[in-house]
Amino acid sequence: RGLTNMQLNHQKEIFDPAIASAGGRRLRIAHTVSFAFDMSWEELLWLVEGHEVHVCDEELRRDAEALVAYCDEHRVDVVNVTPTYAQLLIEEGLLDQDEAAGKHRPALVLLGGEAVSDTVWTRLRRTEGTYGYNLYGPTEYTINTLGGSTTDSPTPTVGMPIRNTRAYVLDAMLRPVPPGCPGELYIAGTGLARGYHDRSGLTAERFVADPFGAPGERMYRT
Repeated sequence: RGLTNMQLNHQKEIFDPAIASAGGRRLRIAHTVSFAFDMSWEELLWLVEGHEVHVCDEELRRDAEALVAYCDEHRVDVVNVTPTYAQLLIEEGLLDQDEAAGKHRPALVLLGGEAVSDTVWTRLRRTEGTYGYNLYGPTEYTINTLGGSTTDSPTPTVGMPIRNTRAYVLDAMLRPVPPGCPGELYIAGTGLARGYHDRSGLTAERFVADPFGAPGERMYRT
């Protein structure tokens, strides 16, 4: 259910805009994430949509220079990496474009797994024909929870809750804090896990009743 919800969200928020920017054609996506990482599902959802996914082996995906060369050679449209690795790829020329020299610029750079630096965000935002999309989500929620584009904000952001997802910033009394004030992020919705296997105490501590949802609904304390 959580994956289906994410798929439907990404169709509207990520896939359709990227396809439109490429003139409606089928896209080429580089699968650059270990299959042991839940983030790897994001590329597979493109495959479900009928796009072309290039699975990069361990050696290729760890070599920034070689990966950029591969993206140029195969005219890859979408890459999905951590912000730190995105910085390395940018330094190796990922966002450079010179068709005569065989340099191809991806239309979309998906980011996740850690905070995005101002440098990476600004470079993506200022690169014509390319944009970035940051996705945030803890293990306790099905892969992605929040998302935001470089076209939405001049500074790095985790964005807004995805489809059928709620996010609250609350104080110690579970009251919403005013904008700009610190608080703890709580997450609820379709993608929420049931809890931790054989760890009922930790489950009770982290998965608490959602006072803003329907009776019986829970939210996760991040």
